[in-house]
Amino acid sequence: MNKRKTVFIVVIGAGIMAIIDRIRLHNKVEELEEKTEDIGRCHNDFYLMQQRYNKNTDEQLATIQEEIGSVYEHFEELSKGKEDGR
Repeated sequence: MNKRKTVFIVVIGAGIMAIIDRIRLHNKVEELEEKTEDIGRCHNDFYLMQQRYNKNTDEQLATIQEEIGSVYEHFEELSKGKEDGR
């Protein structure tokens, strides 16, 4: 009878330990899922910020290219003026 109680207590103890382990594992999984969602949100925010930065850079580049084209046109006009004897 004493052995039977001991075995019963050991089995119950092992069951309780297994349940506690499962609860800890479940909590860890939930924590990791939250962290993953946070990382996903940060990634999306960074992606949107990078898109805005790229758009702004492209607009600035287009403006600079237009200015360079305008300067070359002025150089051509000045060169033609010198060739014509002005």
